[in-house]
Amino acid sequence: MLVLETVLRIRREHASGKAIKAIARDLHLSRKVVRKAIRAPEADMGYRREVQPLPKLGPFQAQLDALLEEDEV
Repeated sequence: MLVLETVLRIRREHASGKAIKAIARDLHLSRKVVRKAIRAPEADMGYRREVQPLPKLGPFQAQLDALLEEDEV
């Protein structure tokens, strides 16, 4: 999976006229991945997480919500 920064860099270098083979060599990616990044629309390369994990705040979430509600009142 590519990071959005890498996709943007690939597109920027391709738009400036750099060859796909050169981009793949510089970024240590396959030419197939570079072509996919160039052709894919913006939304397809994003990563969407179903549930955001809260490993440190999870056990305290209820207490934090209660404190925030108290502050609003």
